Amino acid sequence: MRSKFKWIFSLLLALSMQFVFAQEKTVTGVVSDATGSLPGANVVVKGTTRGIQTDLDGKYSIRVSAGEVLVFSFIGMENVSRTVGTANSINVSMIDGGNTLEAVVVQGYRTVTKKTAVTAAATVNSETIENRPNANVLNTIQGQLAGVNITASTGQPGAKSSVIIRGAGTINGNTDPLYVIDGFPSNSDNFRSINPNDIASLDVLKDAAAISQYGSRGSNGVIVITTRKGSYSEPKTTFRYSSQFGINDLQTPRYSYANSKQLLKIEKNFGAGRGATLTDAQINAYNINTNWVDYFFNQGTSTNHNFSIENNGKNINSFTSASFFDQEGVLESTGLKRFTVRNNLNGKSDDGKFKFSVNSAFGHSRNNEATNLGEGAINRNYVTGAYLGAPYVSPNEYQNSAQLFSLYQANGTLLYTPLMLVDKLKTYQNSTQETRIDLATELSYEFVDGLTGRVRTSGQLLQNRFHQAEFPGSFNALLFLAPSQVFGGFEDINERREFLFNNLFMLDYNKTFGKHTFNVSAASEYNHSRLTSNNIRQRGLDPKLFVPNTGAGYISDTSANDFYVPTISASQLRNDLISYFTTFDYDFNSRYGLVASYRIDGSSRFIEENQFNNFWSLGGRWNIDEEEFMQSLDFINVLKLRGSIGTSGNQRIVDGTIFAGINPPAFADIYPGSNNAYNNGTGYNLNLGFPALKWETTEQYNVGVDFELLRGRIRGSFDYYNKKTIDLFISEPLVPSTGATSLTKNSDAFIVNKGFELSIGYDVVRTNDLRLTVRANGSSNDNSVGGIIANNGRIITGNLITQNGGSIREPFVYHYLGVNPVNGNLLFQDINGNPTETPVAADRKPLGKNNVPKYQGGFGFDFDYKGFFVSSTFTFAQDVVRYDFDLSNLYSPGNIGTFNVTDDLLNAWTTTNTATDVPSLRAGNISAQNLSDRFIKDASYVRLRNAQIGYRVPKIFLAKTFLTDLSFTLQGENLFNITQWQGFDPESSRASDVYQYPTARQFTFGVDLKF
Repeated sequence: MRSKFKWIFSLLLALSMQFVFAQEKTVTGVVSDATGSLPGANVVVKGTTRGIQTDLDGKYSIRVSAGEVLVFSFIGMENVSRTVGTANSINVSMIDGGNTLEAVVVQGYRTVTKKTAVTAAATVNSETIENRPNANVLNTIQGQLAGVNITASTGQPGAKSSVIIRGAGTINGNTDPLYVIDGFPSNSDNFRSINPNDIASLDVLKDAAAISQYGSRGSNGVIVITTRKGSYSEPKTTFRYSSQFGINDLQTPRYSYANSKQLLKIEKNFGAGRGATLTDAQINAYNINTNWVDYFFNQGTSTNHNFSIENNGKNINSFTSASFFDQEGVLESTGLKRFTVRNNLNGKSDDGKFKFSVNSAFGHSRNNEATNLGEGAINRNYVTGAYLGAPYVSPNEYQNSAQLFSLYQANGTLLYTPLMLVDKLKTYQNSTQETRIDLATELSYEFVDGLTGRVRTSGQLLQNRFHQAEFPGSFNALLFLAPSQVFGGFEDINERREFLFNNLFMLDYNKTFGKHTFNVSAASEYNHSRLTSNNIRQRGLDPKLFVPNTGAGYISDTSANDFYVPTISASQLRNDLISYFTTFDYDFNSRYGLVASYRIDGSSRFIEENQFNNFWSLGGRWNIDEEEFMQSLDFINVLKLRGSIGTSGNQRIVDGTIFAGINPPAFADIYPGSNNAYNNGTGYNLNLGFPALKWETTEQYNVGVDFELLRGRIRGSFDYYNKKTIDLFISEPLVPSTGATSLTKNSDAFIVNKGFELSIGYDVVRTNDLRLTVRANGSSNDNSVGGIIANNGRIITGNLITQNGGSIREPFVYHYLGVNPVNGNLLFQDINGNPTETPVAADRKPLGKNNVPKYQGGFGFDFDYKGFFVSSTFTFAQDVVRYDFDLSNLYSPGNIGTFNVTDDLLNAWTTTNTATDVPSLRAGNISAQNLSDRFIKDASYVRLRNAQIGYRVPKIFLAKTFLTDLSFTLQGENLFNITQWQGFDPESSRASDVYQYPTARQFTFGVDLKF
């Protein structure tokens, strides 16, 4: 009986187990949003810890029983619940929700959610960056971030952009922000060797709570770049390839150039140049009209290829990429070629306590740059020939270098400048080859629950080789031959090696007690930078033997002369930073938060007793939407008030690279050698140093609000900030008996930048098939200076002034009124508001504006409908002025007979043409305009920075192919400007523009596929 009962029990148990297993099954599906599949979405069985993430194609597979509920969630999306029934497939389409504050942001050395962040930070993700045709990623994010002024100061491919965050906080120091790539403080001068498509996100840290942890390097803001990596998930390998082809074209200037006949007529009226020798009939019959802009500027092409492999795994993942970029500059002979390789490897132990990462990158670029731009020698600056070349001179007048030299000697003027530059195109070479190697490693281990130790070691090696050669027998070589010198020309070979090293040790403790969460960290950091350079110039080259960049054809010097003595130099510079810092982060119930930091920084740039300085910050937040009284306000999803106060330092007190101002040290008296001193002997000069030299320190506070309304359809942030920089490093006068007339030192002067920032986005339409989003950001910044003691509180440099109560480097000028109809002279306004032809120094006034815009930002829209997408980004800058010396040269009577001028000079004042705004060509006071605002022009603009249209092929059409994703994009950069600026490009960080490389208009077509 007993055994019979056991048999019946066993049978019932087996049947029960069979029934249970029959109810459990595998459910699969795809999670997507309005743009396509959604990788990384969470799929969790409600009420359990069982769950999984979707793969790169948005697919998932999970074991689940009928009747259980699957909860689908993703950052920024509304949660979706589905009950498991008889179907074995559940597909889910998610829409945006009000949880965007769960996104991860950078807060100092940590990453936190937006909900718990106290910082004023802005983020640009990979979707905004990838597949844009810019060689430098900083150009791509222009207009995307409130309070961040980015200007492409030159159109040279791969050139460094100027970045100013929340106004310039120094007069003579460097205004560059700190760049951190994968946790490693990097060099901002070499972005041309970084592939923008490797970047996953870019965060800009702006307020004290975010940047004070970077102490000595954070006063100008911090830009944190994170590169792509794999994810911890089920094993999967994904390949991606993207390619672009583009055309680069010159933006059209609005100057009114004289054509050949007009220029010859102007010369005839003036009595100088070729036109003065021709009759009216000969001028009318003249049929040469060269457009030198079209000659030196050409349409260029660009190609870009990117290939990447992403490997995901439960304990290890990696991202590997290779790219090739080739861009021809719009200026003849310029361009950039770049090859990069990257591998990011991440791993962890089964229990998740031990983690490691190894990020390595290699980049090699070759850049051909236009030299001598700006105020460089006119016989070497191609832009001069394009702007000012006389159109009646034909390129056919050039035959060879010797023939051109004879023309020049016979003419005796610079009329043949464009031909000199034609010769340079044929007889000059330069290139910069750069190799960049980055290696960043990090190890962490959780010793006990909540206590983690972290070690980070990173290094960067930059190897540059610059070569330029002016060929023997070229026009310039013949021009500078000394009497009896046979061989001319020169070759420069400059080698530069830069090494940066970073080492970080950190202990981090995180613990939650009920509604209280604490995070405490302590760290030490060491940064080392070293630069070595070797430069050689060989003077004199043998044309029969010379081969560029090989050392062949060098001429040995003889005892008879010193024509061929090489010029050599070498240097080694070093800078060290050591830091100790601690942070404290407290959260109560996701409602209130407090963050504090304290940092001690030391820099080898200062004398020993002044090397260290202390910096701190305190920040707090109030998540108002978490309060009970807010629960009835359904239209408010997120409302967070935050604020911070603190200090940060600037040890780069001399503008330039990170090594500027190190040697000679600014704290020491230097006695450089001097030849031909007393009695033709060797002597010594005196450069006074300032032993008490110390940091420039920025004190700032910030108050901000983050908000989301209508289930996240309206979202944005608003900030007010106030930054004050003290101990400014400026020059003050000395009594000449000291042996010097001035001493550069920390002063009582200070700079205040204060302003507002607003970022906002609105989903006008948001459905599964259609999405239309408009977005905008803008900022205003007031810059003012105070505390200058010397020279009645004024620093005057040429026609610029920095004075108490004003802003940095304002134009200091007479106001130009127009033309005196009586005699054609120029009229200016004197100190009493009366017209005068002879202004004096007392009549000069600050303009109240400078070359840094008071208002700047961007706006645009994103439209997506069933795979078709259109987007645009406009940028703007307002209340900004610059000197337009290019325009000034076109109006200069001194150029008549040698260079081209504007056709407006045909309307110059004469005794029979008195009602004109163009002064007489013989005006006696023309030189007074040099200190006037006549050619200071409004450089405000609104620009269509980027527009793109494309199509993402629906996955249903790819189901039977090897592809998982395919899209096509047509886009344009710098499409048009709305501006009063007449030159090639209204965008510039310079106070004045003269013969510079303009930025290009770009059109590209690209394809992007995954498999």
